[in-house]
Amino acid sequence: MDENTKKQVEEVAKETFKNLSKSGTFTDRKITDTPTDAFAPVNRRFVTLSSNVGARPISSVAVTGQPFFNTTTNTPMVFDGNDWRNGVGSVVAAGRNS
Repeated sequence: MDENTKKQVEEVAKETFKNLSKSGTFTDRKITDTPTDAFAPVNRRFVTLSSNVGARPISSVAVTGQPFFNTTTNTPMVFDGNDWRNGVGSVVAAGRNS
């Protein structure tokens, strides 16, 4: 493409973008997609995963294998899909089907 044709194409492109910008086709603001808890790898309400036992995720929102550290008794817990279990497998808190 020769220089004259290249300049003509650039001018047409600049004019087109200028017109589209005025019509609102292009925006100056950035729109960010914020994931919901349903699509987040970790439920944002339980990111810390440690607190007193009263702040442990309730069974209806906990997921199987979700860890939690009870800072009152310094005990790690894991949700098995029904109950919260401690490190040796004993049920620490009854869950959904109890």
